[in-house]
Amino acid sequence: MNFDLSHLDSAVHQLASLDACDRIQVISKDLFIEHEYSQHLNDTLDALLCEPRHGRMPCWLITGDAGMGKTAQLNRFARRYADHRSDDKATLVRPIVIANVPPEPTRQTLEWSVLESLNAPTILNGRGIDRAGVIRRLLAAHETRILILDEVQHVCHSRSRERAVVLDTIKAFSTTSQINVICAGTPAVEREFRSDPQIERRFSVTRFTAWTAGPALQRFVATFERARPLRLPSGLSQPEMVRALLSETGGITHRIMQCLNSAAMVAVHEGIERITPDLMRAERSEPGRVLAARRQLSDGPMRRSATPLGKVPAHSINAARM
Repeated sequence: MNFDLSHLDSAVHQLASLDACDRIQVISKDLFIEHEYSQHLNDTLDALLCEPRHGRMPCWLITGDAGMGKTAQLNRFARRYADHRSDDKATLVRPIVIANVPPEPTRQTLEWSVLESLNAPTILNGRGIDRAGVIRRLLAAHETRILILDEVQHVCHSRSRERAVVLDTIKAFSTTSQINVICAGTPAVEREFRSDPQIERRFSVTRFTAWTAGPALQRFVATFERARPLRLPSGLSQPEMVRALLSETGGITHRIMQCLNSAAMVAVHEGIERITPDLMRAERSEPGRVLAARRQLSDGPMRRSATPLGKVPAHSINAARM
C-alpha cells in the first residue's frame, strides 16, 4: 500500500518503508528537538565559551524541574566542543568538563568529584594533597574554558556551614582558574545561591519552565511528528492533541518524549500508524501494549535495512526554524 508521507521530514521517508520491527528500533533511539528556548540556551553557552579570561568570569545557574532537559542540553553542548589533541599532539584539550555534585556535598567530596571528571589519579584523593591546586593546574593544562556542575541541588542537603563552604568552593573554581562555571539543578537551589551576595552577583539565573499550550509547544510536537516514521499523520499540533498531551505529561519535556515515543511504538506495532489521544495514555493505563511493542525489538528477527539503523537521520531536529 502506498502512503502519502508529506507529513514526514524528507530524510524520514525511507525509514517509513521499513518493517514494524525496524521502525520501532528507530523510534526507540534518542531524539533531540531544538526549540526556541534550547536555541537561546545554546547561543548563551556559545557566548560564554568565547568570553576572554579575566578576573571575574561570568557564571550561570540553570534551574528547572527534573526531566526538563537541562542535562541533555548541557551534554549536547559538551559534545559540540569535544576533547581533542592540541596542534602539537602533546596536550589533551578539554574545553568543557562536566562533574556531578555528590549527595550531601562537602568541599572534599566536591573536589574529588571534579578530580574524577578530570581523570586525575586516585592517589590524589589523599588527605595531604592540595586538591584545589591540582584542580587548578589540571584545568589550566587542559585549557578548560567551562566547568559544568550538574545536580547542584544536592547543596541543599548539606549542613548550613558546609553549604556555605561548598558555594565558596564553586565560586573559587571560577576565580582561581579564570573559567566560566555553569551549575544546573532543581529550583530549590536558587534560594541558596541568592542567600550569598557574592554568589548572587556572580551567577546569572535561567529557569527551565514546564511547557504550556501555545505556538512553541505546537512547533515542538510537530517536529516530533516529522521525525518519527509513522505512515499516517497524527496532527500532534492540533489544540485538542496538545491539551491531551499536557494533561498526560504536565508539560515536562522528558515525560512528553516518553509519552509520544511509547504511543508511536504501539501505533507501529498494532498497525494504527498514527498517534491518538488514547495512545498517549497507553504507557500509564495500558503498559502491556507498550511492553508488547518493545518486546518486538528482542523477539522479532532483526533484518538489515537499506538505511543503517546506527546512522538514522533526524536525531537532532530544529523546531525553532519550522
